Amino acid sequence: MTWMLTATGATVDLRWMRGEDISLLDIAHHLAQINRYTGAASRPYSVAEHSVLVVELLERAGYSNPSVLQAALMHDAHEAYTTDLSTPMKQVLGDAWSREEARIQYAVMRRFHLATTFGAWRGVIRSADMTALATERAALLPPGGPVWHVMATHPPAEWVDFESRAQFTWLDWRQAFLDRFAELQFARDGIREAMARVTR
Repeated sequence: MTWMLTATGATVDLRWMRGEDISLLDIAHHLAQINRYTGAASRPYSVAEHSVLVVELLERAGYSNPSVLQAALMHDAHEAYTTDLSTPMKQVLGDAWSREEARIQYAVMRRFHLATTFGAWRGVIRSADMTALATERAALLPPGGPVWHVMATHPPAEWVDFESRAQFTWLDWRQAFLDRFAELQFARDGIREAMARVTR
């Protein structure tokens, strides 16, 4: 059996993923309940909250292209189907995991017409993702242990107030994810309509 049951009651075959089976509602719901760091953070910290933070980091850095920001929001959307496997476990599994994760990530990006943008802006999105990682490490994970290399390459963002964010429930983060997606989709659609008018 290679299919899974999603929050909306859909079935998705992970071996043969079809675009019509990939749902934004499923993605937001799943990511809002999947904790990063295998639950080691000082409070429940979901992939949905992390994804919203990555967009905020890019906006703070001056990026405003809605396609790029939407690709950043969706950079971990495939984890709705694969879960958020820890980096150490990914290294244990090696190339086999990397191939399957990349395949499913591409299927999700293609479903939302973001594959080209994500490919072109992967480096920028990855850098914001690493800044989020360093910020989360400093604020939400216990001190001690080996030094994470990312702490030297990507200084934590000191403006992020995780204490105030802690008041939001997983339902709030599910909605925040959906709201950001809708806002950015509206902006993308507006740009396409403007381009269409210019080329008429």
